[in-house]
Amino acid sequence: MIDTDRDWRIWGETDPYYGVVSAPQFRREQVDLDAFFQTGDAYIQERLGRLERQLGTLPRRRALDFGCGVGRVALPLAGLFDEVVGLDVAPGMLKEAERLRLERGIGNAHFRQSDDRLSTAVGEFDFVHSYIVFQHIAVERGLPLIGRLLDHVAIGGMASIHVAIRRGDTPVRAAFYRARTHIPGLQRLVHRLRGKKPSEPMMQMNEYPVSAIFAMMHLRGFGQALVDVERHGRFLTMHIAARRISPTEILP
Repeated sequence: MIDTDRDWRIWGETDPYYGVVSAPQFRREQVDLDAFFQTGDAYIQERLGRLERQLGTLPRRRALDFGCGVGRVALPLAGLFDEVVGLDVAPGMLKEAERLRLERGIGNAHFRQSDDRLSTAVGEFDFVHSYIVFQHIAVERGLPLIGRLLDHVAIGGMASIHVAIRRGDTPVRAAFYRARTHIPGLQRLVHRLRGKKPSEPMMQMNEYPVSAIFAMMHLRGFGQALVDVERHGRFLTMHIAARRISPTEILP
């Protein structure tokens, strides 16, 4: 099975912008930083606007961006919240995010190394966010992480979690995908045949059971969920957002 932490560390060191948004114009050697960050700014302005229209005004004290990469969303968030914390597993991504933060003179954003316990996410947040991240994390690892993120949402705050829910593979494509993730050396051969660098990591795509996420939200006192379906190529994905309205409750 591929090691996604290792793969994202490689992306962070070799091609961090493409690792965040897999579009040719964001390859490291040709990336237009203004265009790159405009995508993050436009996304988060639209996302927060929709959440507040549907779920009510959001406190703007602290925000947490899980899987922040080079800060595409976290840095724009810093103009909207008093404090922003970005978490990522890849040191190269965090180094680049910190460089960009200093370059732009942003003093209220902090970038920290992530782990499965979220040990560097201290305290509660009014907005806990993740976008185009969990699809690259195995479900058995990702679901507990989502639960821990939800634990960090303050009463009255919101969570917005994005997951893939359907790969859209034919049976042959699905079998080929499984082979690429389990047979050593096959992925390097595939990249070589496709004209890519053999060492370039594979971006794993995992389908999440949304009922499990709804159940975790319910147990933690979140209200009615706002669901938005989004297609990324052949992959069907979903934004799940809700406001935390009561203290944590564990049902018998």
